[in-house]
Amino acid sequence: MTEDLYVLPASYGQQRLWLLEQIDPDTPLYNEAVGLWLRGPLDPTALAAAMSAVVARHEVLRSALELEGAEVVQVVREPAPLELPVYEADGQEQALEQARELAAVSFDLACGPLVRCRLARTGPEEHLFTVVVHHAVADGWSLGVMLEELTRLYAAAVRREDLSTVLPELPVQYADFAAWQKERLDTGELKDQLDHWREQLADIAPASLPADRAPAGAPGRSTVRAPLRLPAAMVRQLRAVAGDTGDVTPFMVALAAYAVVLARWTRRPDVVVGLPFAGRSQEELESLVGFFVNTVPVRLDLSADPEFTALLGQVRSRCVEAYRNAEVPFELLVDTLKPHRRTGRTPLTQTMLAVNNTWLPDTAEAAGVVIEPTTLLQERAHFEITIDLDGSGDELTGAVVLQADLFTQDTADLLARSVTSVLRGAATAPGSRISALPCPLAEQREAAPEYDAEPAMPSRPTGQAEAPRSATEIMLARLWAEVLERDAVGVHEEFYASGGNSLRAVRVVMRAREQGVELPVERVLGEHTIRELAELL
Repeated sequence: MTEDLYVLPASYGQQRLWLLEQIDPDTPLYNEAVGLWLRGPLDPTALAAAMSAVVARHEVLRSALELEGAEVVQVVREPAPLELPVYEADGQEQALEQARELAAVSFDLACGPLVRCRLARTGPEEHLFTVVVHHAVADGWSLGVMLEELTRLYAAAVRREDLSTVLPELPVQYADFAAWQKERLDTGELKDQLDHWREQLADIAPASLPADRAPAGAPGRSTVRAPLRLPAAMVRQLRAVAGDTGDVTPFMVALAAYAVVLARWTRRPDVVVGLPFAGRSQEELESLVGFFVNTVPVRLDLSADPEFTALLGQVRSRCVEAYRNAEVPFELLVDTLKPHRRTGRTPLTQTMLAVNNTWLPDTAEAAGVVIEPTTLLQERAHFEITIDLDGSGDELTGAVVLQADLFTQDTADLLARSVTSVLRGAATAPGSRISALPCPLAEQREAAPEYDAEPAMPSRPTGQAEAPRSATEIMLARLWAEVLERDAVGVHEEFYASGGNSLRAVRVVMRAREQGVELPVERVLGEHTIRELAELL
């Protein structure tokens, strides 16, 4: 292992991924991977030197995440040459299978490194170069940055140039962004944005989707998926009729159709959908590798049974407002708003809709080698339901991806068909009320099992704090008081209502582990009291 150079604060996004690893330490769910077909006279030594230079250039690629005291920190390590042995593969399919296996191996955030590479030879002038990174150090945009730099550095390495002079020096590093993010929050620079979210998400009711199966603890890793295509003609027509509400994008049309399906299916007109925000609002961040993407919750009100064109106007307005206030980290929103927490489920919203403007080119070239990126990972369900779309003009294609521990393949198929049906109905009659639009999922699932109902919360005594009555409760009370920085804590006080947050909850788990007591992390990350937790042990 290389020597530690320095310790720096982690960003809010990195803290969240560190927390998620504590729940499921062996998950590859947050791996980012790309395979690069390299066709031509490849120089493996030059490729290793170029990739080593990319890792040396970006401190975050040489970082690990650890808990230091009460904070998650980035531990930056010194650069080291990348070893890149060449593996022989019996054809493209075997090379791809080995690459997918590498992409499915989990990382240890505390040990690192959080990037790994593999080179497989499938022919005299054909190789597959696999790059896998953890999402805590790189997002999708970052993969494009890495490929662009790798291309230029490889060409220079083939010419035996000094790689330290090929690219301009980076003006900042990812750790500077993390420090800047914390400074903006500490100085109140983001107060207006935080106030916007307090108002926008006020009185939000605990939401849940009508699952086919009762949820059990932490979400599983397997998914069910169904293809989704939103034809250009229908999208274009709805954008045209919504012209008087402003510039409506294809993405907004898709979000409006999805919101109708959610409202009709759940029988709840208050809809919240998570949207991804690139998080690179400063020019100097565009050339960095790192985890910048933020989740922005967009809340839509369908209670008045609006016409679809009116809903499009609301969607546009809410999206514009959301992106104007998108620099507040999602993790901070959760800690500030303190929404109802369910064990193993994402607070505020359980669904995401993303249009992926990929940052990887179709092909590239370097020193006579043609580079063609290929996808290695299947869609992953970071939320209960995710819709991933790719845009080409007005047409959107992609898939709906559902967590298989909650939903069946039939629900995935119905959901995809319902989004298309709503869109087709709205394109045919844009003035239709949303209740009149065809929605097979709502129409065929009226008698579906009510697994979406919230479990009844236990009655918690109020008034005078009750003292611990067992050794376990005494131990937990001491840990809570230490982590919450209070003199004493009653056994019926709810952890998050008492000043707790996700990071403090995991600290309780780790401190209890030091004393030989293993607390269920997924339960601790949901609402609980000392007595409720003690009764589980």
